[in-house]
Amino acid sequence: MILTAVAFVAMLQAPEARPVSGRVIRVVAGDTVVVPGAMVLLHGVSPTVQGVLDSVRSDGQGRWRFRPAVDSATVLLVSARHEGIEYFAPPVARERIATLPPLDVLVADLDATAPVTVASRHLIIGGPAPDGTRDVIDLVVLRNASGRTRAMPDTATPTWQFVLPPHAANTRIGDADFAADMLDLHGDTLFLHAPIPPGDRQLFLQYQIVPASRRFEIPMDQAITSLTLMAEEEALEVDRYLTRSGVEELEGRRFVRWAGAVPAAGDALELTLPGRDTAPSWTLPALIGIFALLLGVAAWRVALPRRV
Repeated sequence: MILTAVAFVAMLQAPEARPVSGRVIRVVAGDTVVVPGAMVLLHGVSPTVQGVLDSVRSDGQGRWRFRPAVDSATVLLVSARHEGIEYFAPPVARERIATLPPLDVLVADLDATAPVTVASRHLIIGGPAPDGTRDVIDLVVLRNASGRTRAMPDTATPTWQFVLPPHAANTRIGDADFAADMLDLHGDTLFLHAPIPPGDRQLFLQYQIVPASRRFEIPMDQAITSLTLMAEEEALEVDRYLTRSGVEELEGRRFVRWAGAVPAAGDALELTLPGRDTAPSWTLPALIGIFALLLGVAAWRVALPRRV
């Protein structure tokens, strides 16, 4: 009797196993086709669990199914491998499993020539700090609209690159859609070595304008569909590409907004900076906080395709 009661209590306390299912699909000529035989992995992320929980091969119809027994604090991710690249579906909280529709993992064929464009670029330039430096936040959104993953035959060849301001100092790579070790800065050129899957992906950079600079050039080595600039200093001047589009108040700070586009690779965007006594000093954490507010940076970042 006692053993039966103990077993019953343990059963009640054990995590409930709920099914998670879906398909592995890829886009071909604008249509979706199933991918049979793909290795599908179930990942769990919680305060106590971080790693692969189970694996299975997709069947002839591209279907897969797991029945994980995890607690309510666990977030589940499903990934599938295709042509050496691992692709992730959006994360799922355990309590949503019961109402979750079939979850598709979208994979793509590899193409070293798949075009990648700059969908948008957003810059925020703070006022001068006591030492005269100005902090800059630079977000670049890459777009791959081809339906194929841009990937090179070897990791030494970058999948994409662009030129940074030649006089920027203390350049750092922030937390965005590519791991920092997939980005390599040589001189003024930033090289990306990660696969670029279909859709939009972000690069987040931080750097500084050195003291005593009155002119600051930002190279425009490729077309940009949408370019915006937020400046704390109203007296800042812009020579091309952008038009002043108003003033915004955010968290008690005043920003001048500039907006425009770069139709094709061309001359650098040249900024004329006012004297250092025209704006309050900034700290980088405050700048990043307002940047996150402006662009709605997600609290959870989905794992991205990577080579395996």
